[in-house]
Amino acid sequence: MAEIDKDAALDAAEAIPEEDVRLCIFTIGEDTYTLPVEMLTEIIIPQKIFPVPTTPPQVLGVINLRGNIVPIVDIRHVLNLPKTSHPTQTAIVRHGQMVVGLMVDSVTEVASVPVSSLLSVPPELGTSGQAAGRHRFFKAVVQRELGAAALLDMDRLLEALRI
Repeated sequence: MAEIDKDAALDAAEAIPEEDVRLCIFTIGEDTYTLPVEMLTEIIIPQKIFPVPTTPPQVLGVINLRGNIVPIVDIRHVLNLPKTSHPTQTAIVRHGQMVVGLMVDSVTEVASVPVSSLLSVPPELGTSGQAAGRHRFFKAVVQRELGAAALLDMDRLLEALRI
């Protein structure tokens, strides 16, 4: 009888598919980051950015995107990343009522990953050197075959950007 219960439990576990989450994966410098696809409205090539006086240094200015004024930000400053590369794409992100453009080096893929591959951020991550404090902007670490990617916490990131 115990064997029948074990088989039924195994069959039930196999019958329930694991939930996937769709993520947009992009790079900034040497690092890989990700956001849920639902937040992403589009990827565009950089356009003429119009500077806005008295904005923080991470706010590069605004663009006119089909009649909508969109602030463009460089999150390197907030993430304490060096400016060693040149962004080639802008990820237009909607978070609540806000639409903002994030300068990224490249969008590498849109992937579906199992929820089980989202790991909690280790407390010792980013506690020394240039990475100090960066982990507070991560919701999770996504384990992938090609390496790990940090799932950004847009609430904290936008708060730090002070747009």
